[in-house]
Formats: sequence, C-alpha cells, structure tokens
Amino acid sequence: MGRRHAPGATAERPEVLTDVLITGIHPSGAGIARLSDNSKSKDVPEILVPGALPGARGDLFWNPPKPGGHWGLAVEWRESAPSPDADPSRCPHAASLNGQPVCGGCPLGSLKYSAELALKTKLLIEEPLRQAGLWREGLIQPPSGQPEAFAQHFRNKAVLYPSVIDGIGRFGYYAARSQILVPAEDCPQTPVWMEEATRTLAPFLSEPALTPAPEAAVSNGTGVLRSLLLREAPGSGERMAVLVVRALTADLLAAKEKLIAALAPCKLQSLLINVHPTPGSAVLSFAPDALVVWAGRSSIEAELMDLAFTLGPQTFLQVNTPQTPVLYEKALDAADVQPGDQILDLYCGVGTITLAAARRAGPHGRALGVERVEASIICARENAARNSIPQAAFAAEPTETFLSAALKEGFPEGFKPTKIIVDPAYQGMAGGAAKALADLFSLPNGPKRLAYVSCNPKSFARDAKELAAAGLTLESISPVDLFPGAMHLELVAAFSCKKTLSAA
Repeated sequence: MGRRHAPGATAERPEVLTDVLITGIHPSGAGIARLSDNSKSKDVPEILVPGALPGARGDLFWNPPKPGGHWGLAVEWRESAPSPDADPSRCPHAASLNGQPVCGGCPLGSLKYSAELALKTKLLIEEPLRQAGLWREGLIQPPSGQPEAFAQHFRNKAVLYPSVIDGIGRFGYYAARSQILVPAEDCPQTPVWMEEATRTLAPFLSEPALTPAPEAAVSNGTGVLRSLLLREAPGSGERMAVLVVRALTADLLAAKEKLIAALAPCKLQSLLINVHPTPGSAVLSFAPDALVVWAGRSSIEAELMDLAFTLGPQTFLQVNTPQTPVLYEKALDAADVQPGDQILDLYCGVGTITLAAARRAGPHGRALGVERVEASIICARENAARNSIPQAAFAAEPTETFLSAALKEGFPEGFKPTKIIVDPAYQGMAGGAAKALADLFSLPNGPKRLAYVSCNPKSFARDAKELAAAGLTLESISPVDLFPGAMHLELVAAFSCKKTLSAA
C-alpha cells in the first residue's frame, strides 16, 4: 500500500492511499481498508470505503478519524482491480466507477448474489448470535433468497430524491454518507411505470413549481419538492404517487392540471400531495392536514396472501412483493399455528400477520393483535371486517403495558394464547417487553411456542439471550432476504417451551 500524507487532511485536501486492498465489509455496507502497520496495533484506524467490495484493489482519498475516533472515511475510490466476487451486471448504479459515487441504496448490488447471501448471513446474523453466546452448528437454516431480484422489479414502494444536475432534472438516491444524488430513474428493483413517472416529472424540476428542496433548502424555507414516493399495491397493481413538498406554493398550485395531465400515462389510481415543512430525515409528515388528494383516491387496494388491505401513503407494508408471503408463512410455521390455536400477535401493525394467523387457526381459533399506534389498529379492525375474519381482535396498547396487565389481571375476554408471534421494530422488544414475555411463558398452561420476526439481528440476539436465560429453547433461525443488494436480512426464529420456566 502506498501512502501520500497530506498534513491536516480535510474534505478539501484528503489524504491519498494507493494500491489499497479491501479486506472486509462494514455493517453499513461500506468496504473496509486497514492502514498497513508493522505493529498490528488496534489503534491503527480503519477506513470506510463506500462502493468497494471485499477483495477489490484501488486508490482512495480519505479523511482520517476525528479525535478519539477509529474510522476514517474515503471521499473517493478509484478501483484498479475488482473483487473476485463482483458482478456489475446486477445493477449499473451500484457498480464502482472510477472516482464516481455509487448509489447508497444497494451497497452490495454489484456483488455475486451467492456471495452476498453468505456475507450477510455471517456478518448480520451469525456474529451477533456468537457474541450473545447463542450460536451453534445447524441453528441457522439456509437463507430464503431472491437470485433474480434485480430483474424482477420486485419493489412495491420507492422514495426518490430530486436534483438538477448540469441543468437537467434528475431523480435518484443519495450516495452513502453524503448528500450527493446518484441519478437512478431506471432502478432495476422498481416497476417500469415508476421509471416512467420519474422521467415525466424530471423536466418540472427546472421550473418553479417543483424546484428541488434538499435538507438545507428546507431549513432555509426554500425549494418545493423534497421527494417522490411511488407505491404499487401487491395483487391489484394499483398505483400511487405522492409529491412530498416543503410547501403548497402558488407556483405548484398553478401547475396542478399540467402535472396531472403529464402523469396520466402512468395510470395512477392516487395522486397525492404531502406537505412536509419540518426539517429532518422523516420521509412524510403525519400531521392531520398534511395529505391533499390531487387526483383519484386517497388510498389503493392491495391483495396479499389472499387477504385484502387498504394502503395509504403512510401505511407500513414490506416493500418486497414476492418475498413478503415467504416471511409471513415462515412466521406462521415457526409458531406452528394449528386449527383451534389462540394466537397472540405482538407489534401487529395493520394486522397482516394477525389475520393470516387467524385464518389458519380457523373458526374455532382466535387471534389477538397488539399495536401501540392507534391509527394502525383502526386499519387492522377494518381489514378484519373486510376479509370476514371475526376471530381476529385488536388492542391499541404498547406491548410492554399489555403484557404487564395480562400477567396481573389475565387476558381480555378469556383469551388464553397457545402460540405467540412477535414482529418488533428495529429496537426489538424494548422497555421490558422481553422480560414480560418470558414471564408469560412461565405461567401454568402458558403458551408453548414463540415465533420472533426480526429486522435487526442485533436486537434479536439481545432479546433471544434473555428469553433463553428464562428457559425458552431457540430451535432454529430462518433468514429471509427482502432487500437484495442492501446490507439487511430479516429473520424468523422459532422458540419452544416444553417445561415450566424459571423466573427471568
């Protein structure tokens, strides 16, 4: 490795390294380079290199860590030899170009898919389990992947950001750890009509009606369009477009009919405005008056696992249409849902898993979904009614509060769960919920099986350690890849309880 030192390196004057080998990958998806050091000291900084894959070589320009920090950051990567596992044909926007930033959405998008799955399984699932003392041979099942994902236009939702580059309006995604936009109207993960919508709207970005409003502009009260949210309902194929704007300006209102006419070939069932003046990373505003219907309906109709759902712009649904049923069926199988079972579904959202579990449990079974967001519970009850599943009920309450009350006072209306499914958010079962869940399994005639669906294996490993310490047996973990190309892997874990548990 060659090194040209620039004292006091900054973003304007970075340090230069030549013939650098990428030795690993960070959980963020950035490649890792380590400065050569004869002492092998742990104090030698490592460098995050966005867009670089393990085994690749090249030159990089980087800024050293801040005082007290460990990680340096490459501001430019010039590849001279690709990774032996590289497959740039998967996505042109993820493939490394000399000195050019790459799309930050899929840092592994130019890696062979078999290598991607192996890397994600080891780094994201196996390592946290080892750290928690839970890993054993055979615990992790082969991952359920999607080898042809980039050719399948699998995403049912995309959020693209606007910019004017060399005088031309473009939509795309930000490069990793930056506000540099990488144009990607033709993202291979999204349906073709989404590309058509972005190319239709791109010329308007040079006009006052849709002047881009990046974060700095929002903070300064300038610009109009913050992002473009596009959604396609699984099953029905209905389409929605949401213009997320800083303000409903006079220029935007004047261009309303022109914009509606321009988007007509996209055959939208819903065209909405979301007025979002607050700076920050939140994509949408949830203010009561934030949504304005410009054309069509305020929602679209979806079909998933033979169930009908209504989707608004703010409704959560997994973005991978073909893999979502795989994930949910694995959850039902992990819980071993049988006819007559009483299923408790914690963190149920709009009730997708609850309704699927209730239907599998049959007319003599029951399912109770618990979710802290009241708006989601309202949707869940509507979904139960529209799908004629009376054996599904819902409670609007935080999981930890619900479990605490159930342990003290019993479940509502004589409900006695035989199986439990949990699908918490990224932070896992926080606020004492894991402890309360373990206590529930310790009750006489308590539930016998638990399925844990996780989008964050680190928080899962923490919770699984607490559950295992209380006596539950972690039987298996099934990874499911819902985000090909991204440094992300869902999992479904199966726990059993075959004896009275000790207090956690």
